[in-house]
Amino acid sequence: MDHLETINSNSSHYWIGEDKRYRLVDRLGGGGMGNVYLAMDTRLGKPVALKLLKESLADDESIRVRFEWELAICAALKSQHIVQVSDYGVTPQGYPFYVMEYLEGQTLGQLLSQTKKLPPQQVCQLVTQICAGLQVAHEGVMFSGERIDPNDCAAPNPQKCDLVKVVHRDLKPENIFLVPTALGDLVKIIDFGIAKIRHFHTADYTNATNFFLGTCHYASPEQIKGAKNLDERSDIYSLGLIIYEMLSGFDPFGFNFRQNRVSGEEWIVANASTTPQPLRSSPIANSYPQN
Repeated sequence: MDHLETINSNSSHYWIGEDKRYRLVDRLGGGGMGNVYLAMDTRLGKPVALKLLKESLADDESIRVRFEWELAICAALKSQHIVQVSDYGVTPQGYPFYVMEYLEGQTLGQLLSQTKKLPPQQVCQLVTQICAGLQVAHEGVMFSGERIDPNDCAAPNPQKCDLVKVVHRDLKPENIFLVPTALGDLVKIIDFGIAKIRHFHTADYTNATNFFLGTCHYASPEQIKGAKNLDERSDIYSLGLIIYEMLSGFDPFGFNFRQNRVSGEEWIVANASTTPQPLRSSPIANSYPQN
């Protein structure tokens, strides 16, 4: 176990960044590559989220490269509906990290586990914002694969930056964060850890793999099959499954997954080869207007 994984709210001696700018306060969670901490930006006096590469993976060059790609992608995507990066660096021990806005609220997954399904008006409000964030990623952003400074692409250098499209590849309710505001929930898409870069004017793909990456439940058929030419339509498929779930409280394959355990293999077969049940045929179809 990485020694920082034991941090708790009473720990005040973990400092990260230039001039010990960030004081780690609590561990918020962890993923495949890194742990996310609540930290205090002592320069600005505000809380931030800090993602740090796991110490156990720091010597794996391929993991470090993937972590740095995630940072570069998040830094290039400028949208109020995508979590924003404000800083990055490397610890004295050589572990890369980056700093994001600290989000207070809950994920869409947490909301759905409480309420099962949502009113159509709320679904429309959330989907509009999700689409706005995806549009920024799918239409293309200036991205530098050589320098991963969050400010590099604000004024792109044509010799160093390229126009690329970003495919999230892991769009799911757990990666859609809802920040409560006076005007309703503000959507933030998070976790671009397995995103794919597609160069705008060529057929070149970066971060492509010959094996499956993502979440079986929400993966498109082409993603499950490991298609090298995966594009933004894969994210749209995932969004369609999310919309279906928000409106009905069910999945389109009849698994009733919130009551029954469904294996990854079953989700793979369903998404790859099973015809989805139309929403109008779902158990709750009569509760919605037909026009």
